[in-house]
Amino acid sequence: MQIKVSLEQGHLPLLFTSQATVRHGNQPIISFPITVLDIPRETQVLALSLIDYDAVPRTGFPFIHWLATNIPTTNEIPMDFSRLFNGPQGQNSWMSRFYRLKEPYFASHYAGPNPPDQMHRYTLSVYALGDSLNLKNGFYYNQFLDQLGTKIISTSQFIIPAIN
Repeated sequence: MQIKVSLEQGHLPLLFTSQATVRHGNQPIISFPITVLDIPRETQVLALSLIDYDAVPRTGFPFIHWLATNIPTTNEIPMDFSRLFNGPQGQNSWMSRFYRLKEPYFASHYAGPNPPDQMHRYTLSVYALGDSLNLKNGFYYNQFLDQLGTKIISTSQFIIPAIN
């Protein structure tokens, strides 16, 4: 399985980061399009995570930007999918007790990359699953990882550089 995200000059287009015109709590909320190739035939659903490991020196932990599961098998996850998808999406790091941004929206939606200090690399992981995960909106990353377990048929990662 392969995943691709279109980059501009080697970075995520600013439309999805610092120059986003659609925001919530001053955070970009239009998710970028993702192409998924060579999906195994036995795949029932897809799941994804978007994690910023470069945030660790600033925050003390990897920053979760997006978790989604039970995505119908498709080669194209379209732009703005997070706001249009009715399936389960997990909490991102804005919901952490370490941030004052207490927007319920972020308990089940994408919060776009918006690196505060320098270029960050965001790890997009897409999972082909043999069965749906039993999660509801607002799930936590550890619950997501626990349920992936034996359901993963294939996985692929794509590193997305983003600047502010």
